[in-house]
Amino acid sequence: MAVADDGPAVTARTRRLVHLFLLVFAITGMAHLELFPFSGFRLFSELRPAVRHSWELRAVDEAGDEVPIRTADLPLGYRSSTLLLRDFDDMSPAARDEVCDAWATPLRDAGTVVVQVRVYSVVRGVRPGAPPPERHLAYECGGPP
Repeated sequence: MAVADDGPAVTARTRRLVHLFLLVFAITGMAHLELFPFSGFRLFSELRPAVRHSWELRAVDEAGDEVPIRTADLPLGYRSSTLLLRDFDDMSPAARDEVCDAWATPLRDAGTVVVQVRVYSVVRGVRPGAPPPERHLAYECGGPP
């Protein structure tokens, strides 16, 4: 019975490289190191909290009715402006008003009367059967220009 030749044998150098790769792969996983292209696999191995915290922006008109401000619908320059909310506590009231006025400007340009902007802290359960989201008023700012 003849044995088919499938090509050259794996060299010792190739075996050493594969062993080295697997060793580094295992070490980065156990030590939770994020060294590209190796990973500690935190995305899949860490527990996620049962709740998610987020912000909700609302424009308030003269009657006190609220209109949601969707940053995805705003001009491109405004879309990541909610990152400023992390520093809202450290801002002066005048600086907060400027940020809120910037969020309200596109709505005002579209003809909506905006008296102020309310910023809500929202806590949502992410697991199935979670209770409805809880909203708490965090800031009121801005005003007519």
